[in-house]
Amino acid sequence: MHFREIDKSNYWDCMALTIDGSQEGFVADNKQSLVEAAYEDGLYTLGIYDGETMVGFVLYDYDETFPGWSISRFMIGRQFQGKGYGKRATLDFFDYFKKKHDADKLYISVSLKNTVARKMYTSIGFKEIKEVEYTFLNKRFKEMQMVKAL
Repeated sequence: MHFREIDKSNYWDCMALTIDGSQEGFVADNKQSLVEAAYEDGLYTLGIYDGETMVGFVLYDYDETFPGWSISRFMIGRQFQGKGYGKRATLDFFDYFKKKHDADKLYISVSLKNTVARKMYTSIGFKEIKEVEYTFLNKRFKEMQMVKAL
């Protein structure tokens, strides 16, 4: 697996990736993420590739609320789910990220209801820190903040 920045050559592939219906409310639409990254400073977008095929998307940033580097969005396209891409891409992202930013830890926040993602992140070394609640675009969110030493 490898990562490529989202740019004019691959943004349509990114927007075409969708999640499974059971994941609604857990992951923002990639179109929203790309718009946010275009207008907000410090958001980094990457396509997750298996060969020449984009199978997923990552958005990460430096989050002052932790403070530290955070995976803000992570998704594998529904047509590629169930094939081990999620875990493999996350582990490969750690290597990519460490080389690029020389950081010693990485944060992620996961919906309290997203038990599948929480289990996967725990299995690869993320530790649960605390539950948080917040409102964004008039929607209430409850998440578990997690951290992984790199």
